[in-house]
Amino acid sequence: MRYAVVADLHGKRKAWRRVLDDAQRRGADRIVCLGDYLDAKVPWRSHDSTTRRDLTDVVESDPRLWRELAGVDLVLGNQEWRIRDLLRDEQTAGDLDVLLAAPETRMIGAATAMHGHQFSWDHGPTRPGWPTVAYPRFAQLPDVPILMVGHSHQVLLLDLLSLGEPADPAGAVLARRWPVTPGMAIPVDPGGARRLLVNVGPARGKPSCWLLYDDTASELTFHEAVSGRS
Repeated sequence: MRYAVVADLHGKRKAWRRVLDDAQRRGADRIVCLGDYLDAKVPWRSHDSTTRRDLTDVVESDPRLWRELAGVDLVLGNQEWRIRDLLRDEQTAGDLDVLLAAPETRMIGAATAMHGHQFSWDHGPTRPGWPTVAYPRFAQLPDVPILMVGHSHQVLLLDLLSLGEPADPAGAVLARRWPVTPGMAIPVDPGGARRLLVNVGPARGKPSCWLLYDDTASELTFHEAVSGRS
């Protein structure tokens, strides 16, 4: 199975079209959205779960985009969680109800997919000339062979190497960052001893980042879509 994995669309229909067209051209069998496919209009600092708001104050209505997104595999992000938390039940009917009822975790072949807001992120050191990188708190990550996330709006591939003894409460972990070249396939070994963290990158920008995960061939390829239908 060939999965097109998308994250952090933030309600941008043109970006969705760029990714969708590119994924179809490259023979993707299924589309998976790793959360934040919608965009909450209420900022986090103004979020009050005790107060319900009108739909138009919480999220931009886009029935066409909602209908298309409701037909793919979804993983709930923090934007969807906030939107759901601010609306009354009767406001989330139809396709919007589908978008807000997605699970927080989904299996994609041998990979575990989640948005990434479930654990903390810290800015860490990187090589001279490389962009600033946000690293997750490794102790908070699920112990799975391949973890695919969005949330941090970066393209990142980490090989997690556990150095601690099984009884070591610190669980000492080192992360080796793999270089990523768009369009170049990277082999993965879901049955190996190491763990991979795959940060898909944001779809909302131009180019729109997305990932092709071939579960049969055990390889993943990062892509950047630059054109598509409006």
